[in-house]
Amino acid sequence: MADRVQKLEQAQKHYDLGKDLSWDKGDFDTALSELKKSLQLRESVWGQFHDETSKAYYEIGRALFAKKLYTESLVAYRRCLRIRVSLFGKFHTETKNADHCVRLVVQAKGLYSGREINEAIDSIYSSMSHEIAGDTYRKAGRNAEAQLEYIKAASIEEYFFGKTGDIIGDINRKAGIKAPPPPK
Repeated sequence: MADRVQKLEQAQKHYDLGKDLSWDKGDFDTALSELKKSLQLRESVWGQFHDETSKAYYEIGRALFAKKLYTESLVAYRRCLRIRVSLFGKFHTETKNADHCVRLVVQAKGLYSGREINEAIDSIYSSMSHEIAGDTYRKAGRNAEAQLEYIKAASIEEYFFGKTGDIIGDINRKAGIKAPPPPK
């Protein structure tokens, strides 16, 4: 128990320092390092689906966005959004904050019209829905149905955001699909 409390205190210190460096000092590299330490500690104690974990992903996404690392920022914000949709639903204030940030990143990546942005956001929600369904099927021991849902999620991500990236890699691992070897 003491170890858990100590980890949480340490995670909060890293989070506060990272947020301060990012918001107040503009030192995004050091902020990212601190925020990633916080995330790692929070996930080790609470797991991925916890509000405090989503906050770490949110701040990581914000710092990456400030550095104009839009693809990495989108991954962090999408993970935050997935957690918040799972915990609070689509219409909660915290979920809407993450949704807004995803929209900003999608726009910064080059989709400018409202229709294009909405299509990209809808695809993220659709992909998350398939991924959540896959997780549910897998927990119920219905592996074939789970794999089908993961494949649907991955194909949506690939269509809108390309074949590379952490999100599609995570989904493919859940589906049991191994990444091809790197080109020589």
